[in-house]
Amino acid sequence: MNNYYVLYHLSKKLIATCIGLSFKFSISPHKNVWEAYIGDENKTYRLVFSANSSETALFLDHFREPRTVNITTFFNKLKNRNITDIELAGNDRLITITFSGGYTLLFQVFGNKPNVFLVRDNLIIESFKSPDEVTGTIPPKPRPESKEQNTWKLSLSPKDQILNIDPKFPRHLIPKIIEFQGLDKREPWEIQRIIQLAVDAMLKPLHYRVLHDGNLCLLPEDILPEDNLEVFDEINAAVRFVYYKTSGERRLSAKIQSIKPKIESRIQKLVSAKNQLKQADKGLERAEVYEQYGHILMAHAHVPISGDKTVLELPDFYNENKSIKIPVDNRLSIAENAQKFYEKSSKSLRNVEESRKRMEETENHLNELNEIYHTLVSINKVYEFNNWLKENKSKLLGLGVLSDKKNDQKAPYRKIQLDGYEVWLGRNAKSNDKLTTDAHKEDVWMHARGVSGSHLVIRMNNQKNLPPKSVLLKAASLAAWNSKARGAGLVPVIITKRKYVTKPKGAPPGTVRVQQEKVEMVEPVKYQG
Repeated sequence: MNNYYVLYHLSKKLIATCIGLSFKFSISPHKNVWEAYIGDENKTYRLVFSANSSETALFLDHFREPRTVNITTFFNKLKNRNITDIELAGNDRLITITFSGGYTLLFQVFGNKPNVFLVRDNLIIESFKSPDEVTGTIPPKPRPESKEQNTWKLSLSPKDQILNIDPKFPRHLIPKIIEFQGLDKREPWEIQRIIQLAVDAMLKPLHYRVLHDGNLCLLPEDILPEDNLEVFDEINAAVRFVYYKTSGERRLSAKIQSIKPKIESRIQKLVSAKNQLKQADKGLERAEVYEQYGHILMAHAHVPISGDKTVLELPDFYNENKSIKIPVDNRLSIAENAQKFYEKSSKSLRNVEESRKRMEETENHLNELNEIYHTLVSINKVYEFNNWLKENKSKLLGLGVLSDKKNDQKAPYRKIQLDGYEVWLGRNAKSNDKLTTDAHKEDVWMHARGVSGSHLVIRMNNQKNLPPKSVLLKAASLAAWNSKARGAGLVPVIITKRKYVTKPKGAPPGTVRVQQEKVEMVEPVKYQG
């Protein structure tokens, strides 16, 4: 929409509409967008310029009340000055609007840094973008016309032939015209004839086509037989349509990309958690083995354990009394060792039950999130995204995709999700105190042993059992990372229930006393969620 031939016709439209109108003011309502309000006592227009290099455009738009807050004004020296002339450079995409008093606005409608310059006496006195770099310098000049233009050469490719014949030929149409006209199989003189016909057609188009790929095309169907998305009789309307379509798609893409990867990441974590939970049923086998160990030991409760034995070899009445080796603690009696295996069996069964509950919850979350994801990727309009976000925001917060920034700023400690469990992590000593105070007595509490660091809590929702071992180890690694021992290879981490953690009276912030503890040696790992 910013190729030379579009600007050629647009400049004619601007001349017919804007000569004699007065400059009122200009603002930047959005990043990379400049708008000038121009008009007379009867009508006011907005002259819109996009300095976004991917959607550079200049066009007239309908009047709309300007924003009045958080805006910057530009080119105040032009206020109440009349437009006296508008001109497109003969060989480049530079449009000049001349005002009374010797001022001109120069629009550079190309390149990686499109810009608007206020010029007087052949010096830039103000600019829309990068004023510190360009103020006081000579404004850009149009490129000179090459002496070798409008000729063909035997040695050039079809693309280079086209650009040699007309360097201003719209770049986005070159591959299309090569394909549709079969220029890669034609003689150079034939290419010159076809391109000259195309140039003549663009100088006097019957209408302005917007192709299905969103690009503006001035070529008729007999030269470029590609399907149209829209067709316009007036150039400004065509440019306006393409600009809002392109900018809308960019804004929509940015909005979708702001949340799509987060959903994909959360889905992947839920799938990973689900796969881990599938292994939980192996705990049933362990529970059965532990129970059998307990029964076999109780059947031989009269057998003493010598001081150096760590394994007892006994007849297994579950397997035709074949010999079985059972590990034992020689500091305990046979009955006490049997009781430990019964406890291990019960714990394994509880873990299986808890894992099955987590599996059902994880599958529900996964199904809900997949459904939300499919509705997201089907969105085509910005307003549809805004409605979608409004409708699904609370669900996304609950599913761990979005964080409540407002609450996060108020919260004295971090809240994260770890394999389906909510985890709290202290930020400093006072945060550690608040975290430990707020935790429920059945929550799991962790801290790197012997060094300062963050307190960590796994929320258990008043459940007395512990999370799966994999969750405990991940959380312990996180606690190790958030401690002074982060650089160590292995770090001892205290694991206990919150009910066994107390704060000594008068102790400094973050100081606690742990009554019962288990220690796991883990590698510090940063949380990547």
